[in-house]
Amino acid sequence: MDMSGPNSIWVVPSEHIPGLVALVATPIFLWLAYCALQALRARQVPWAERTGRRLEQLSGRAKVALIGLWVGFAVHVAIVPTHWRDAHGTALLFILDAVLFAAAAVLTFLARRYWKPASVAILAGTAGGYALYLLAGWETADPVGLVTTTIELAAALALLVPVSVAAPAPRVRDMWVAAGAVPVALISLLGVAALAGSTAGVASASSNSSSSPPAKASSSSVSSSSARPGMSMGSSSPETSTGSASSFSLPTTSPAGPIAWPYKMGAMDRGMKMVQASCTAQPTAAQQQAGVSLVDQTVAAAAPYRSLAAAKAAGYVPLTPTGQRQVHYINPSMYENQSNYLDPNAIPVLVYDNTHRGAVLVAAMYLMPPGGPTPPQPAGCLTQWHVHTDLCLSGLRVVGTDDAAPCANGSANEVTPPMVHVWLVPDGSGPLDPMPPDAAVLQGARTLVPSPANSAA
Repeated sequence: MDMSGPNSIWVVPSEHIPGLVALVATPIFLWLAYCALQALRARQVPWAERTGRRLEQLSGRAKVALIGLWVGFAVHVAIVPTHWRDAHGTALLFILDAVLFAAAAVLTFLARRYWKPASVAILAGTAGGYALYLLAGWETADPVGLVTTTIELAAALALLVPVSVAAPAPRVRDMWVAAGAVPVALISLLGVAALAGSTAGVASASSNSSSSPPAKASSSSVSSSSARPGMSMGSSSPETSTGSASSFSLPTTSPAGPIAWPYKMGAMDRGMKMVQASCTAQPTAAQQQAGVSLVDQTVAAAAPYRSLAAAKAAGYVPLTPTGQRQVHYINPSMYENQSNYLDPNAIPVLVYDNTHRGAVLVAAMYLMPPGGPTPPQPAGCLTQWHVHTDLCLSGLRVVGTDDAAPCANGSANEVTPPMVHVWLVPDGSGPLDPMPPDAAVLQGARTLVPSPANSAA
C-alpha cells in the first residue's frame, strides 16, 4: 500500500475535513458534557440527577457502546453537507446511518430490551459497509474513515465478547475487553485497506494487459512508452470490430493504459453516432505511432488541469450543467481560434467526473468547429470521431436533451460538431477507445486522488 504522496492513507480528503473536526471535538465535547452534568447534579437539578444515575447504572460495555454510537453519529452528520452536492446518494446513506446510530444510542442509554443487538448491528454493519466500499474501490482509506470505523468496530467487538470468559470484576473486565478490541479492530481495517489497495493494483494491471491480446511480432507493431451527462459515452452488448486487422497493444503514459486494437465496440447511446459509421481498417505502423504520440502529448499538456482551479484560471468555463456526475469545460478562446484540430497544446474541452473526493479530470476532448472540414484521423481508425444529435444547445452551452420533451425556449436541438476523447483514468478500454462505459470511467476516476484537491465541477 502506498503510504506517501497524494494517494497516502494519511491524506484527509476535503469532504472528510468536517468529520475530522467531529473526531477531534468528540472527546472534548464528552468531557465538557460530563463536567456540566456533574455541576448540575451538585445544584440538585432533577433531570441532571436522573441522567447521572442512569449513566452510573450502565455497564462498562454499555458505556463503550454509547461512545462508539456517538462517534458514528457525529462523524456521519458532519460529512453530510460536503457530500450532498456531488454524492447525493451517499449523503442520504449517511443521514440514515446517523438516525440509526441515534436510535441505538437511545435504546442503550435507557437499557431497553434488545439494546445490545441493535447496537452491534449498526456498529458492525457500518464497519462492514466501510470495508466493502474499500474492497470494491468505491472508497479509499483515510484517517477519518479508519479512526471512525476502528472506534465503531471496537465497540461492536466489545459487546460481542461473552461475559463468562472475562475477568470476574466487571469494571476491570470491561476495561480490558474495550482496550483489547481497539487494536483488533484497527489491524483488521488496515488489513482490509492493504488488501483493497493490492486488489485495485492487480485489477488495473489486469484490465490494461487484457484489454487486447499481446502485440504480435510484426512489422506493424510499434513499441513506445448515472444520469447520462450531455456528452458522455456508454456501451452495451460489446462486440469486437471485425476485419483482417491483427491485435496489438501500444503502451502510453495515460492512466487509461495502452491503446488496444481492435476496439471492443457496442451499440451507441441514444442521440450519438460515429462520424465514420464503420472503421475497421488496420492502423499502419505510422498511424499507431501517431496515436501513441497524441495520447502522450495530451497527457502531458492536460496535467496542469487536474486542478479545476487552474483550468478555470486558464479560461475554461462549463459547457454542460455543473453539479452533474460528469461536467465538460470549454475554453472558448482555444476553441474559436484553433487551426490544428488535434493540438495537445490547445485542448478545447476538459471533462471532469464528480466523485466523493471532488472533481477528477477524466478526459481531454478535441472538438471540431461547426461546419468544419472532415475531422483529421492521423491515427487512422484509432482516432474515431462522434457527434450528438439530441442535445439542447444555447450558444456554447449544453442545457439539456430533447429525449423526453422539445428543447425549452432559448435553446435549440442541433447536431454537435464532431468530437474525440483522450481518456486519462483507468477505464479498462484504453485512452482512445471511443466508447468506454460511463460506469467504468467513473470507477476509474474514483481510484485517483485529485492533487491538488478540487471542489465539485
